Amino acid sequence: MRLFLALWLVLAGWASAVTADQVDRLTKAMHLSDVMQILRDEGVAQGRELDKSLLDGEGGSFFEAQVEDLYDKAWMQAKIHDALAGGMSEGQLEQAALFFESDLGRAVVSLENSARRTFSEEAIEEMAMAAYREADRDAAYFRLIDEYVEINDLVDRNVRGALQADYNFFRGLADGQGITGDDGEMLAQLLAQGAQSEQQTREWLYSFLLFAYQPLSEAQLRENIAFSRTEAGQALNDALFAGLDTMFNELSYQLGVTVAQVLQASDL
Repeated sequence: MRLFLALWLVLAGWASAVTADQVDRLTKAMHLSDVMQILRDEGVAQGRELDKSLLDGEGGSFFEAQVEDLYDKAWMQAKIHDALAGGMSEGQLEQAALFFESDLGRAVVSLENSARRTFSEEAIEEMAMAAYREADRDAAYFRLIDEYVEINDLVDRNVRGALQADYNFFRGLADGQGITGDDGEMLAQLLAQGAQSEQQTREWLYSFLLFAYQPLSEAQLRENIAFSRTEAGQALNDALFAGLDTMFNELSYQLGVTVAQVLQASDL
């Protein structure tokens, strides 16, 4: 019995090592480190906006340093790594890695990351949104983007994620100030904005994807959609959203606490 248990523990450890290697392979193929750097930069920029809008610029270098510490790239990447390891089988990890190691997979990652960085320029984002509003909804290319959004459930998932993040931010803001709030009322207020949030999310997503994927041919878009339909593609999508939701919920809560601390300090 002891021999069997020892053997099982060895095999379990070996399986974990194999899974970790497969996750590392996939995250390397997806340039996850670059993605986390982009999200970190966006988080720090959001902190500056919060300093202006909620703190009247009183947060200063102290608040900025707190936000920079909060958006720790290694911690953020670990959250996604854990979600992939827990949400995908070894076979699914391998199939996803093979896709992102292909010419098309590399192109998709490069285009998405480049577009995300470019969208930090307000003029570019506005131009892309104007192009989306004027786009022919019956054009084959637009229908393919529409299919990609639908198969990955991108609108609903992003809306839910944004609402959860907002809820956790305000929860952190209340907890950081020692305020006992009505969570139900707070959630109801956020849900009441659901329709507006969905419209804004849809507009941003389509604008971004039309802008990012414009160098791809219709055949390449269909191949990308085909991967999204596979078991590996669906498992990857589920795992990524699970990891991102966990990451952003924690970040949003701590960001709310940090804002509250600055507000309290300014009242002293």
